[in-house]
Amino acid sequence: MKTMLSKCLVGFLLTLSSMIAAQAQSVTVIQPNGGEVLYACQTYAITWSQTGVPSNYWNIDYSVDGGTIWASVTSNYLATNGQFVWTVPNVQSTTCRVRITDSNLGTTTDVSNALFTINIPVTVTSPNGGEIWQGLTVRNITWNAAGTSNYYNIAYSTNGGTNWTDIALNHYNISGSYAWTVPNIPAANCLVRVMDYTQNCMQDVSNAVFTISPAQPILTSPNGGETMAYPCAYNITWDLLTFYSAVKLEYSLNNGGLWTQIVATTPNSGTYAWNPPNSVSTTCLVRASNVANASVSDVSNAVFTIRAPYTLLAPNGGDTLRGCATYPISFVKPNGCLSS
Repeated sequence: MKTMLSKCLVGFLLTLSSMIAAQAQSVTVIQPNGGEVLYACQTYAITWSQTGVPSNYWNIDYSVDGGTIWASVTSNYLATNGQFVWTVPNVQSTTCRVRITDSNLGTTTDVSNALFTINIPVTVTSPNGGEIWQGLTVRNITWNAAGTSNYYNIAYSTNGGTNWTDIALNHYNISGSYAWTVPNIPAANCLVRVMDYTQNCMQDVSNAVFTISPAQPILTSPNGGETMAYPCAYNITWDLLTFYSAVKLEYSLNNGGLWTQIVATTPNSGTYAWNPPNSVSTTCLVRASNVANASVSDVSNAVFTIRAPYTLLAPNGGDTLRGCATYPISFVKPNGCLSS
């Protein structure tokens, strides 16, 4: 009987000891414990202190709404030093908390005493959606940044983010601005991305798509004042960078009242050898347009002249000729094909 009582007493004492130990066990969040400002994607040491004899296996959670909803950071994590290196999530909130709980004893738990903040480290401010930027113009890409390395990779997409083209790599900037010469690639689904060079997770993309409109084409010759003659060849020239497709060429003999096609499509090489028509006019123009969009074009700045191929000197009016007599016909041949 005494043996049984002794066993019961020992069991009771062990249970009581465990209960006392459990009651004495506690955990206290040290950081983040309120007021801190963290940045998405950075690594941050969550730390805590403990008393009693915890299991040393911990569940760690965070909340971005002050503690109403919790998301797991890690579970059943073995730690005897009271520390966990956390990769801060890519969220923006000023009402964040962290919670530490003993995996084997849910009553051993603690929460940050006050709220802390998680900021997005990079925020694109322009272009951020809806802008129309013309090709070959210089526009400023801008962003806000905090907690970054100040070195950035900048890229753009013309298909809504499916593919990206680099604008600048490892670009150092502390003002959050980059002067971009917009490519002459017309598209309506464009985005810009700014990414921290050393931590790719720190990045942002335009909130909505913007548009790249075609550059203004530039015809360089004939551009006004030239004189040419049939059947000589004359080079029509243009700035090939200002065209984004093959080129259509036309001419007018009446200052743009009526246009005649020279060629429906020619490669965007910047030059085309043209034989002017056998017509005489002092009000000629040439028009160059993108085959992809003929409304995107340029016209000679001023009129030029197509002259007669030969100049008749005699007979040239007022002459008296007799039948069966022989008279010389004289004319002047152009001195070369091109003149100005």
